[in-house]
Amino acid sequence: MSSSSKRKRPAKNPHAAQFKIVRATTAQPSAVSRTVTFDRHASGRLGQQTDIAEIDISAEDLAILAQDPEYSSLPDDNIFNFTYFEQVVQNDDDESSREEPAKDKDKVKPNIYHDWLPFRDTHVHELTRHDGWADLSEVCICCSNAPSAYKCDECYGPAVYCRTCVLADHARLPLHRIKQWNGTFWQPIPLINLGLSVQLGHNGAACPSPITFEAPLTVYHTNGAHFVKVSYCQCGGPAGGYLYPTQLLRATWFPASLTRPRTVFTFAVLKHFHHLTLQGKTTAYDFYNSLVHETDNTGIEPPPKRYDEFRMVMRWWRHLKMLKCAGRGHDPDGVDATQPGSLAVECPACPHDGRNLPENWRAAPKGVAWLYILYLAMDANFRLKLRQRYIKNDPKLRPGWAYCVEEKAFQEEMAKYGDQTEISNCQSNLHAVDHANTRFSKNCIANRVGNVVCAHHTFVGKSSAADLKKGEKYCTMDYVLLSTLMGITIAMLVISYDVACQWSINFASRLAAFPMAMQFEISDVFFTTVIPKFHILGHGKQCQSTWSLNFRHWMGRTDSEGVEREWSHINPVALSTKVMGPGSRHDTLDDHWGAWNWRKVVTMGHHLRSKLREALPASKKHRALLNALSATFPPQTVAEWTQMVEDWQDDASAPNPFEETALETTQADVEAELLAEEKAEQAWAPTNDPPLVHTTTMSTFLSMGLDLEDHQRFTSSKAKQLRRGQGLYVEGAMERHRATLRERIESWRSIQALYMPGIAQLCQISSTRTDALPSDQDAEKPESIQLWLPSSLPTGLRETGCVNGLVDKEHHLRLAEADDALAALRRQLRITTGVFNYKKTHVSGTGQKANTRARTMLSRLTTKTRLIADRYRAAHKALAILDPNGDWRHRLRPLRQEDIRGPTRTDDDESEGRRELSWIWVTTNRVPTEGDEFEIAEGMRVEWAKTHARANRWQEEVLLVQEEMRRVIAFLDWKATWWRFQGHRRSDLRDDINAGLAAYAARQSHLMQHLAETFAALWYPALLQANLQIEWPHHYISYAQAHPPTFRSSRHRATIQTAVQNTRDSESESSNEGSGDEGSSDGYDSAEGDDDDVSPYK
Repeated sequence: MSSSSKRKRPAKNPHAAQFKIVRATTAQPSAVSRTVTFDRHASGRLGQQTDIAEIDISAEDLAILAQDPEYSSLPDDNIFNFTYFEQVVQNDDDESSREEPAKDKDKVKPNIYHDWLPFRDTHVHELTRHDGWADLSEVCICCSNAPSAYKCDECYGPAVYCRTCVLADHARLPLHRIKQWNGTFWQPIPLINLGLSVQLGHNGAACPSPITFEAPLTVYHTNGAHFVKVSYCQCGGPAGGYLYPTQLLRATWFPASLTRPRTVFTFAVLKHFHHLTLQGKTTAYDFYNSLVHETDNTGIEPPPKRYDEFRMVMRWWRHLKMLKCAGRGHDPDGVDATQPGSLAVECPACPHDGRNLPENWRAAPKGVAWLYILYLAMDANFRLKLRQRYIKNDPKLRPGWAYCVEEKAFQEEMAKYGDQTEISNCQSNLHAVDHANTRFSKNCIANRVGNVVCAHHTFVGKSSAADLKKGEKYCTMDYVLLSTLMGITIAMLVISYDVACQWSINFASRLAAFPMAMQFEISDVFFTTVIPKFHILGHGKQCQSTWSLNFRHWMGRTDSEGVEREWSHINPVALSTKVMGPGSRHDTLDDHWGAWNWRKVVTMGHHLRSKLREALPASKKHRALLNALSATFPPQTVAEWTQMVEDWQDDASAPNPFEETALETTQADVEAELLAEEKAEQAWAPTNDPPLVHTTTMSTFLSMGLDLEDHQRFTSSKAKQLRRGQGLYVEGAMERHRATLRERIESWRSIQALYMPGIAQLCQISSTRTDALPSDQDAEKPESIQLWLPSSLPTGLRETGCVNGLVDKEHHLRLAEADDALAALRRQLRITTGVFNYKKTHVSGTGQKANTRARTMLSRLTTKTRLIADRYRAAHKALAILDPNGDWRHRLRPLRQEDIRGPTRTDDDESEGRRELSWIWVTTNRVPTEGDEFEIAEGMRVEWAKTHARANRWQEEVLLVQEEMRRVIAFLDWKATWWRFQGHRRSDLRDDINAGLAAYAARQSHLMQHLAETFAALWYPALLQANLQIEWPHHYISYAQAHPPTFRSSRHRATIQTAVQNTRDSESESSNEGSGDEGSSDGYDSAEGDDDDVSPYK
């Protein structure tokens, strides 16, 4: 064969394998060849290159290939096609063919689905081939004597056995699926029908005293249901009624009863469903039916119904796994001694006294003590309802041991409170009780769940969840908070709640009403409350400036919205838990929250590293912006503003530097000012000035004209809605409104003739047109009448056809109109954003009626926003005509549609820290003139304070993430030590049980230590590059230095390796010199130093 290439690319990898796919026909002496080259890049990704070449095929080649049985068996319609594969190994010494791999973004990704289509026939044939005898051996592959008639679908390889061998090979594999050849096809046959019996006890060996029951055992495994004949061991005699279940448990089969089980579920199927439901929220019903269909997908011979048993055993399994993971089996006092919340997975990054805090943390100075703040967030989820199903005998298996509070104590405490009326004086659009008594909450035992999470890392707190009966009462939310804080040593506490502005007012007095065990001395604790960043946008200006996380010090970049993210994880579970019994529901929620917390633990490494990578450059950027802004003001002014911020941080009753002073000049103010000027002009007017021409002043006349413009825009908007069909009643009301508007315009025209005599001819032309076409009928409507204010006149007519001073007065009024329109637009956008977020969070899913009402309100708000925007555009257009080069252009810009957006980030915007506000939110009220120094200072003071706050929050974020990394390492190290201690606590059990407890404790200890080592290796380079202090145990620093993470960039890898080597050299020099310095020359503390003498933040 000879080939002439049409397109040829150099190979990317000399070790790549090429598979040449050639298609030819007898009717076509030449064919197209496609050569596919697969290679693996340095990054580990598999690449593919396709080359097309034309192949000249001779008749001799076709004849030779046609005789090959491998290709002659491939059918084709009338034309003989064949495909052959030739593997080509390139020469390793051919350096000239080597090239750098192309970047992924420059490559054209192959269409794997299109390339696979020609192989469908082959794959279908191969799948069907397994249903026949194929080329299997006629004799048993084990003994090679007896004829073969059995094969296993679970074992590897297409092997066939005789009956004796298949039973021998599956004596320890009783749950495999066996098929028997009946002469025509493979027919399933259970192993029990072949005579297989499973012996329990003796590790599978023969028992001298077995007992076998006549009825087989029903076993549910990952591949469906099985009937298994079981022989129990009777050597030790009956141990009460638990002999048989114990033997089944040791065979990793979980019995569904406690005396003589008839149904068991393998550990494998329980574990499989557990992982599946935690990840995909699969229900027990769906999973169980998948096992039924796996057993018999026709329904002809279904397995015995064991759905109720499966739910029961699965609930036991979840409970036992939680006890085991918490080390309760290692406690000599037993499971019954479990303390409230002790089964919860705790957050390793939060402060825990005695675990991950320095010994002298209470004596830390104010500039360091804030790093030990405990940040908590509260909220309630109205989707986690529980219907009244009158299910009795459904107790909680772990009452208050994990995340849900102990129900009995909770109900006793809540019984002390009646219906509470919570009066709110907040301007919030968020109402926590809106859904308390809706029709969707009727016939519900609980209509929502209140919960507390750590605000930084979204770990669900221990004993932090409780059912709420009627809305978010303060007493119920107080209870879950105090329950979470029980047993925790705190000195500084920050609570985030969407209604914190109201909830915190009487919290101290409500605290005194709770049991002493739940109280804490609030005067001894730095206690502050904030509103989450997303929810605060639904509050008024006062709340936004007082309760904002962006303005409070020591908050870092905390957004406190993690509790909402956790709701999105647990909401899919609500579909099944709302119809459960109370006990089963709480156990299920505990299980899912435990899985959520554990996933947070194992992903803590990448989470904190990404936060540090974001915070480091952002901190430098915003600090530089603050310095540049401060340099534009006198040092004394900056010092006064700084002191004002510090005073407000220490005392919230001090003047708030983030609140804008009301200095805006409204349209009403301008009208009053102009009226006063006109009166003064009338009293002191020179004799050469024209007298007042009408009792209606110029400013009143112009104000009436601007008001008429507003009414015209409103009427036009209403008319557009009417065209969509609003009914006869609305149509009649529209005509009456138009008649009123026309009368007002005609009345205003009589005054206009006095102040604007030059437009008489324009008005006459407009009113006497006789060439109007049918499409011009709108011109006769009052909303389309041209008012001819001075700004709409031609330049010449404006100068000669208006009374002296009229144009200047319109200029003043238009400035005020633009300012008022901008203020109204900002307010309207805030309202619209709040209503939209409220609908998304609280209305969606509650019914068609509530959603329709919310959509109607949003539609009305959108229409109003458009009218306000049109008002501003009209004012801006008039200003551009009246004063085209005025100073107003510096702050009043053309309003584009993309500029009309709220202050909050939408799904299409960039993140909050990177997005750019629309200019309507940052423009000043008006351009300052001489004598406006105070207004300048007040306006820029707020902007400076916000810039100052952003710089400080990012700097705090760096320090906070650094401290959290230290705490995670310390907590995991403490946990590893704790597990090592657990392994030797029990001496009252048998040796085999004690051995299992010791092995499990050792494995858990190794896991915790390995997690800490992995995180240390992940964080060490980032901290090293940023020259941040590392205060970890020496073992973890050494591990991180010996196990640097892999970086794609060789330059980055070299930088890290150099920094690590410099650190080692510095530590070595410091150790040799014995200087006793706290840190080495590169800013890192010696690992051998005294922790008590080293400040964690320098």
